[in-house]
Amino acid sequence: MSDDLLIKYLLRETSPEEDIELSRWLAEDPENRNEFARFELIWNESKKLGQKSTVDPEAAWVRFKEQIPDAGPKAVIRPISNRLGWLRIAAVLFIIAGAWSFYLILGQNGYDTISSGQMVRTEVLPDGSKVTLNKNAVLSYKKDFKGNMRNVKLEQGEVFFDVSPDKAKPFIIDADQVGIRVLGTSFNVKKNSDLTEVIVESGLVRVSLKDQQIELKKGEKVLIKSTDATLHKELSTDQLYNYYRTNIFVADNTPLWRMVEILNEAYGAKIEITDPKLRNLTLNTTFKDESLDTILHIISETLRIKVHKEGEKIILK
Repeated sequence: MSDDLLIKYLLRETSPEEDIELSRWLAEDPENRNEFARFELIWNESKKLGQKSTVDPEAAWVRFKEQIPDAGPKAVIRPISNRLGWLRIAAVLFIIAGAWSFYLILGQNGYDTISSGQMVRTEVLPDGSKVTLNKNAVLSYKKDFKGNMRNVKLEQGEVFFDVSPDKAKPFIIDADQVGIRVLGTSFNVKKNSDLTEVIVESGLVRVSLKDQQIELKKGEKVLIKSTDATLHKELSTDQLYNYYRTNIFVADNTPLWRMVEILNEAYGAKIEITDPKLRNLTLNTTFKDESLDTILHIISETLRIKVHKEGEKIILK
């Protein structure tokens, strides 16, 4: 796959035909998906450094291209749009700030990286464990799981783990300060700058944070906020965390605020509840492969509330 097509995809400039071509290439071979994940990881990390360089972007872009692992004949990069200059500058900043070193260290330490980008992605790890990454998730794992543990690092985002049992080789997930240890079970982990959430679907999961440790079983969860670094076990009261795997939203006596929280996450929407009295109104229904407009219409009719759009905001009142 040519680098210019990958860049066009990252810049959201591909045509429907090019999207199909890329999808077929990704489906052909796991190594193709790994190559794309590495390329996308470099791009995502570089964007964070976007305002800090005065270096010649053209010269540094050439150096950047030379350091990307060679997956075949070098493609000639042709101008795609004016925004391609931003990609070159971002690549420069990435190298300067050391993020490239971070990428190399991962490779040298024998880690592979999976990145989902704008797609929900399912992969099978070397031990047979299955992972499903929500959009914009990044996961690294030790190649071939050599050693006496199966080490995984959740860099960002949300992942559902279905771990193959192996009593002799625990499955260890590092999510910054939070550690998760299992033998064989299924559970969901969400990590962002504000919180880390672990929800157990089956089996037993041990969660640790500094000198704290708790065990979670089916139907239990822990929510660790960055502002309150403590472990508090509680019941998982709904199945909405599964929406990205099933495309189904199951509301079972679910408060409106919780449904809005998930819809905002799933659709990238900006839904707000202006009347506090509406927050705890409950829903009992199932939405399957529905558009956001359809879901909001059903919610409006069911709860007898109004849906009003103000620019990008959607107001429930």
